[in-house]
Amino acid sequence: MVVISGPSGSGKTTVVSRLVAESPVPLTKSISATTRPPRAGEQDGREYYFLTPEEFSARRNRAIVRPRQIA
Repeated sequence: MVVISGPSGSGKTTVVSRLVAESPVPLTKSISATTRPPRAGEQDGREYYFLTPEEFSARRNRAIVRPRQIA
């Protein structure tokens, strides 16, 4: 597992796209869920799963691993 982390606008998507495109071994990108609205050009299920706070809570309550809220 490779984890890419950084603040908004730091280039994470660019790094991940390049890694997936040029890796000598197959890589699969995970898709996170968020309660924020999509930005211009973002598509549900491609960059993120865009959920209402209620949908997010319902899915979290069914999860085995509990995510933490990031401020």
